[in-house]
Amino acid sequence: MTLNNILKNILNIQKKIEVNQLPSQGFFYKNDFKIWIKKAKIEDIVEYEYQYEKEDLGLVINRVKKIVEKNIILSEGYTYYDIKSIDIVFLFFEIVKFTNNKQINITFYNDILGKDDTIQFNHQTFNYAKLSEETMKSYNQIEKEFLIDGFRYSIPSIGVENSLTKFLISKSYQPNADDYNHYYYDFLYFLGNKSTLTFEEIDNLIQIFNFDLSDDDLKKIKKIVKTFSNIGKYSLKKDQKIIDVTAKIDLEKIWK
Repeated sequence: MTLNNILKNILNIQKKIEVNQLPSQGFFYKNDFKIWIKKAKIEDIVEYEYQYEKEDLGLVINRVKKIVEKNIILSEGYTYYDIKSIDIVFLFFEIVKFTNNKQINITFYNDILGKDDTIQFNHQTFNYAKLSEETMKSYNQIEKEFLIDGFRYSIPSIGVENSLTKFLISKSYQPNADDYNHYYYDFLYFLGNKSTLTFEEIDNLIQIFNFDLSDDDLKKIKKIVKTFSNIGKYSLKKDQKIIDVTAKIDLEKIWK
């Protein structure tokens, strides 16, 4: 950490986020990837809350992404598009807490106590996915990915996810648009550290993963993806109880 960053941390201008405390647990970031957050500006919050439509999930997600993009600082050589997509909401919550200077408390019914209870959202309460010892043997510390059955598994970046979204929007105006609702997009998990995809690359990957791979390889891919399916699920743990976060946090009033 540079002297400038140390001073900013001391002065409470920015806060360093440990990548191993993100939902991805830092598995898929290079060793020199560092991330800091800063406090959101009033105009950022006003824009987020303006005409909030809780029924429009796409709009809500875009506003969450925009808050994160505007209020993060990354080590040299990296951009917002290198962040793993499953970490975006966690970073958003961290920015909200840092901006408001208070914890995000979640109320849930504790059936052990027989009454409502509360839990804070933070890395100490987050229910991180646990990978088996066998799975961890396939982890490549240098490449930051898992090598299983000849396939290199990694979590997609937000840049790759955005590239696919733009691609699908462009295809939605074509006569064969419905075809894209039935394709498999598991190639997202086998792109290493890519932070973006061209439309041509996506077309090629759709062809390979939907038509060119053998049935045996497709079974391997689906098994690998299922192995990691719990990574990125947002839940908290209190004692032995697991609390789902997605249904408990009111994103409309989160800045209040």
